[in-house]
Parts: sequence; structure tokens; C-alpha cells
Amino acid sequence: MNNTPTVSIIVPCYNHARFLPERLRSIKEQTFTDFEVILLDDASSDDSQAIMKAFANHEARVTAIDFNVENGGCVNDQWIKGVNLAKGEFVWIAESDDISSVTFLETLLAQFKHHQDIAMAYSDSWIVNEQSKPLYRHDYTADFYNTLWKRDFVIDGATLIKDYLVFKNVIPNVSAVLFKKQHLKAALKKSTMKYCGDWMCYIRILADASVAYVHEPLNLFRAHSQSTRWHNEQSYKRALLEKRMILKEIKKMALPESGPNILKSLKTLFNNRHKFKRISKLYTRVKRELTPQDNVALYGCNDVSEYLVVDLSLFINFSVIFDSDVKKQGSTKGGVAVTKLNGNSLNNVDAVIICSFAYADEMRASLEKLAFKGAIITL
Repeated sequence: MNNTPTVSIIVPCYNHARFLPERLRSIKEQTFTDFEVILLDDASSDDSQAIMKAFANHEARVTAIDFNVENGGCVNDQWIKGVNLAKGEFVWIAESDDISSVTFLETLLAQFKHHQDIAMAYSDSWIVNEQSKPLYRHDYTADFYNTLWKRDFVIDGATLIKDYLVFKNVIPNVSAVLFKKQHLKAALKKSTMKYCGDWMCYIRILADASVAYVHEPLNLFRAHSQSTRWHNEQSYKRALLEKRMILKEIKKMALPESGPNILKSLKTLFNNRHKFKRISKLYTRVKRELTPQDNVALYGCNDVSEYLVVDLSLFINFSVIFDSDVKKQGSTKGGVAVTKLNGNSLNNVDAVIICSFAYADEMRASLEKLAFKGAIITL
């Protein structure tokens, strides 16, 4: 390896001993080999540090090992530490519970060769379970995404921010991203964000740079019980506050024609401020009343059903999503098929979760009309 490697791979870890061997193997087997590995641990209480030390003993490309004595609890701090240690022109933050294709680096580095103005490149992802079984690809099928994510593309950052990132994080997993170090280092700032720190980093990078997307799913994002997601009213409030901070940051950028979408996004946050109180209560009820052996249908292909599929698929068997919109029928949401509600489609369904508050009475009436005898759970 050269004294100055092309890529610095940062592996931030906290209590991921059961996933680390597979993650480290997917790094070691990369077809592009001119890289260094920086191993970081935030005071894990499992065997993570021992696994990292053993890897370093047999991998000459490990150039730094830094283990916190006390848990800092802030992923952003680990990123900053890793970037300050990095010697490469490019940085890959390879989260310790994820996996990658062996051609990840080779493929994304090619994007920088062909497109000189990009500051970052990312690929599509498979979502995998705790046993590394692929569940579904990241869902870019909603109308919001238009057709952009159906193929490789390069887009200027300002457009991605004002048309897409202003509403949601369309770069859902940092393990899928390769950065130019100079841009990443400039964008990373001390922060207490728990849920939206990566989102904030992306918009700061892309304010004056472009990004490339590779449609091939070269990243495997692991969904498991330790994943950092909000699951209750308190954590949702924090995520809501962080999203408002994102919008303030975008407003400060004064991007041309961004005003209407900033206002639209703010209105969406305001209108949905009470929804997640109901969703958190719904999570509790679903976990209490249903078992992994139950065949569960979701009624309504919307953001509520999406949250349920993403957050609870490890615990609940979602067999189908019912929706009356013919445009949605035949599609999938998080790997679950969307279909029309009828008597036959209710065969073998043990419970139906109604994913709408406004139309809950009509939906319940439809189920009763079809003589559904299973459990009906509502928001």
C-alpha cells in the first residue's frame, strides 16, 4: 500500500460484535485494494474491540485503532474523529453492522473518474435482516421519487436539495456513500443530532457540489433491533426538531426556487405533529397483541404502513398491503405486495392493521362487509 492510500475506510462501532466479522470480511475482499482501515469503537460492552484487534493483527492496511474509554453516544463525533485520522483522498464510512459488495469501492470510484464535479457517490441498497438475508431493496418506487432512481444518474446538489432532500433523506444509509474527504471534512461539525446528522451532512456537502447515484445495490443495510430509529413519542419529538433544523439550514443556503418546497415541508411537519403519538401507541399494541406466527395485513399503502414495515418486520409477518388505488396495486412497499381488498385476499389473514385515521371507520366497515373474523387494529 502507498504511504498515502486512495481511500480511507472508517469503521465506527458500538456493540456490533455479532455483525463485525462479516462487515470486516466485506472490506478485506474489496476488488479495489489501495485503502487504509480506521477502526473506532465507542466503548462497546460486547466483544467488538477484541474482534477489531484480531482483524488488525492480520490486516496490514489497518492504520489506526481508537477505542473510547467511555461511551460518547454521538455517531457524529466518531465520524469527525475518523476523518481527522484519514489520509486518503476519499472516505468511506462503513458502519459496523452493514455489509458491502466486493465491487463497492471499484464501482463508486469510477464515478469520480467520469464526473469531476461530484463530491460524493452512492449506490442503492438491499435491506437485510440479522441473519444477512436480503429482505427488499430500498423503496424508490413512491411517486415522490419520480423516475430518477430507476437508473444511474448525476445531479447537481442544489437541485437534489430543493426538490428532494428538503422533504426527506433520499440517501438513507451512509454505508452506501463514498465521499471526497475535503468536502466531508468541511461539512462535519460538532452536533448532538441523533437521527438526522447524516442528512445535515449531505445537504452541507451538496450546497455547491454534485452527486452520483449507482442503481446497482452495492450496499447491504442491516435492519435489526439495535438500529438507530425513533420508536416512541419522545424520540419522534427529537427527530421532528432535527428535521426543523434541516429546513433552517436549507433556508440559510438561499437556493434559487427553494422557498415553496421549504414552506411545503414545514407544513407537512406541522400537520403530522400528532400522527406519531398515535403511531407509537400502535407499535405498542401491535407488539403486545400479535406474534411472529400471525399473518398480518396492512390496510392503506401510505407513510404509516411504510413505518410499520420498516420498523416491525423483524417481529411481525406482514403478508400483504390492501389499497383501493389501482395505481398502487401490483407494487410493493418494503418487499410487501400491495393488492386490492376482497374476500379471497383475506384468506389466511389473522389480523388487519388499519393505517389511516381519517378513513378508519370506512375501512373497518369494508372488512366487516367481507365478514372478516380476525383482529382489527386501528391507529
